[in-house]
Amino acid sequence: MAEASRWDGRLGPKQWLPLAAVLSLAIIGLSVLLALNLSDDSGGNPAASSGNGRVPTHEHADFLLFIRGQKFDFNQPGLVSHAEAEVQSGNVHIHDFRYTVVHVHTTLTTWDEFFTSIGFTLTDPSFPGIDSPRTCLTLPDKQKLCNTATETWKFIANGVQVDGMSNVNISDLSRVLFSYGPETVEQVISQQWTQMTDEACILSELCIARIKPDEPPEECQGAGQCAK
Repeated sequence: MAEASRWDGRLGPKQWLPLAAVLSLAIIGLSVLLALNLSDDSGGNPAASSGNGRVPTHEHADFLLFIRGQKFDFNQPGLVSHAEAEVQSGNVHIHDFRYTVVHVHTTLTTWDEFFTSIGFTLTDPSFPGIDSPRTCLTLPDKQKLCNTATETWKFIANGVQVDGMSNVNISDLSRVLFSYGPETVEQVISQQWTQMTDEACILSELCIARIKPDEPPEECQGAGQCAK
């Protein structure tokens, strides 16, 4: 009588092919469930589930824009986000009544993203390949202000001159001045920087002593959330 064959511990194609198929289906199912969970936890913020490292936050920064010695007024329709209407951008915007403070709701948000959301286009040396002669700001009315022999852009971040700011992330409690005109850097710092506000800490509730008793409620109440 022939001796019965014995299993040598190895799997042949008939055994491992079905197992591989089952494992593949299990991996696909887990991936789908993970994606659905990420979508559900995003709170309506597209950046939260984009996979690019951006997550909800709630920060503030002061800024000013001067054009030929005149402070630009951002209290205009189309520039300010209101609680009763759609905000200009869910990632970054300004509210009544502090028009010199930006509300940042998503990490890795740049000044370019803010300006673009309200109809401006600022291109400066913070972008790779952009040099000083190509530094320009286009206003919502399509007026274009570029560096010339007599008028130039100056960028002052936290009291220090920098080459550009558009492609720089907006950092919490930062103070940034964007200035265009014939003034020198020294004139901009002595005449315009002194008008820079310092109110981001009020909205972030980090300088509680400066919050007035009649202070209106903050329209943006948390990471990625604005009252409507």
